[in-house]
Amino acid sequence: MAPNPYAVKTLVLSSGERLPVLIALASGVPLFEPSVYVLSEIRATNRASNTIDQVLRSIMVLQLYLDSNQIDIEERIQDGSVLCLSELDELVRHCRQPVADQLKRNSTPPSLQSVRRVTAEIVRFTRRKLAPTEVSGSTAANRLRIIRDYLDWLVRYHMTRYHPVGPEGERLWSEWKRCKAGLDARLPRHKGRNTIGQREGLQPEAVEKLLSVTLPGSSENPWDAEGTRIRNFLLIRWFYELGLRRGELLNVKISDINFQSEELTVARRADDPEDPRRRQPLVKTRDRKIPLSPGLCSLTYEYITNTRRNTEGARRHPFLFVAMGTGAPLSLSAVNVVFTELRNAFPGELDSLTPHVLRHTWNDRFSEMMDNVKISDIEEERMRSFLMGWSPTSKTAGQYTRRHVRMKAQQVSLDMQSKQIVELANNE
Repeated sequence: MAPNPYAVKTLVLSSGERLPVLIALASGVPLFEPSVYVLSEIRATNRASNTIDQVLRSIMVLQLYLDSNQIDIEERIQDGSVLCLSELDELVRHCRQPVADQLKRNSTPPSLQSVRRVTAEIVRFTRRKLAPTEVSGSTAANRLRIIRDYLDWLVRYHMTRYHPVGPEGERLWSEWKRCKAGLDARLPRHKGRNTIGQREGLQPEAVEKLLSVTLPGSSENPWDAEGTRIRNFLLIRWFYELGLRRGELLNVKISDINFQSEELTVARRADDPEDPRRRQPLVKTRDRKIPLSPGLCSLTYEYITNTRRNTEGARRHPFLFVAMGTGAPLSLSAVNVVFTELRNAFPGELDSLTPHVLRHTWNDRFSEMMDNVKISDIEEERMRSFLMGWSPTSKTAGQYTRRHVRMKAQQVSLDMQSKQIVELANNE
């Protein structure tokens, strides 16, 4: 597989702002047109750095496609055209592939790419054995939308240079409108019919196992160092009891916790100059204040006054969770490693464990609590939206209540079947 000639790097400006750029690794220089596009169209509208990162990664997919097909898009536009329909089909196939597979394909020698005369049986066997992997339909669609918008800007940008007025500009714009319509028609459509296997919360026995093995004194605890055990136990408890996202949890500063009122402030602070992490954890949802249980407050206070205070380097920043070796703010990738180690330590029991699965688990517990206290559906939705940071009119809750809804539906179905059996037996 050929190495990727491009990379998205994040610059940290003196103001604390994170600015992703798409660079050519051979020169280390940012690509000119993508940089202008991001600065004038994306950053200028106050979009988050994660959004800019996603935009540039999609433009990188386009650039890999253009390189593999030896298309000079600027020359095309200068000549009054963009992409033909067959090239759009190929671009769509490209967007459906993981970047690693795109690079494999680009590095395949031409002699191996040529069509050879083989038997139908060999073709069928090869297709079964080498079925290509694909990204999700939503990912492919997002890539294509971003590429469409970037090409739209690129055509307008170059029109002012090559065809500002006259029939050439009209012909180019007509060609681009046809090309844009072709891209729109080829966007993958998500019908929402595949519901089996969608992400749900943990089963009760998996929750019990997780909370048991992460106790600092547990003989099954997968970590050796005492400080790491204490930090990771608290990390898991925060995810489980509060239902926070990774970015929200890693964004918490000690000053966000009011131990007297037992309350946490989930604050939005993009481009925080106090945050030294290049990939800054961000709060995607609304800022809010949520209560902390006395038990969680006590565990957190003990961690701050003992484990965190005795970790060298931790006093240089205000963030709650720290790397035990350096004291630096805990990174998103380090949290992923914690969950990977748990999955590897308990195969078959915690296979589905991720931070976001614990967010789903929190919502399952919340649904059960609401059922027990008989809160109306409307009031339940309002309360859930506030605690999760969603807008009051958000429909996101449906994504986090799959397991609870499924369990209730299955129980109703079993009750109906049992009732029917009893009725048949009485009739006999």
